[in-house]
Amino acid sequence: MEKRTALVLGASGLVGQEITRLLLASSRYRSVTVLVRKKLDWKHEKLRQQLVDFAALEQYESVFSVHDVYSCLGTTIKKAKTKENFWKVDYEYTMSAARLSQQKGVHNFLTVSSIGANPRSIFFYSQVKGRVEEDLKKLSLQGLHIFRPSLLLGEREEIRLGERVTEKFFGIMPFLFTGPLHKYRPIAAEQVAKEMCKVALRDMRGVHIYESNDIANMQ
Repeated sequence: MEKRTALVLGASGLVGQEITRLLLASSRYRSVTVLVRKKLDWKHEKLRQQLVDFAALEQYESVFSVHDVYSCLGTTIKKAKTKENFWKVDYEYTMSAARLSQQKGVHNFLTVSSIGANPRSIFFYSQVKGRVEEDLKKLSLQGLHIFRPSLLLGEREEIRLGERVTEKFFGIMPFLFTGPLHKYRPIAAEQVAKEMCKVALRDMRGVHIYESNDIANMQ
């Protein structure tokens, strides 16, 4: 069986870190390349770190010659400071990666979106995620896999007060996330990463969307 190659964008983020660890530990992958602004403090015989300017991804076209591209790029308005910067990271960088993946004929382009992604949403965050999804579908990717998790659980470097509050509520009163609210139950970043890696190995063609509930219940 041919061993696979992978490219990870957003390897320093919550889901990206978990995906990178899983890929490095997997016997199905022979090499894992991560695109980073600064080197990560990781060492592994299968790991290659490529320093990039995400605003000029086209200059790194060759690194997209892989089986699977895992796009975990994303920021927050607080961190980006402006809507324009947020758009640049969540929309422009993701679309650039997808177009290069299409050109190189990758088997699978797997990306982390968000629950409630909708280009017509009243919330800017959800609008952008929805626009990305719509425009990704217009490309001719062999396999496009869009994951829409709810609140991600895990250890972040930055403190996000709203997310911490939700985590506390979920830990103390999980029954609040039942019935119609079940789909908003927080989900571990590690679980999202595991399911993304499983999906890639199935090599399914076409467009596939995985809601938070789907991810939590995948086998």
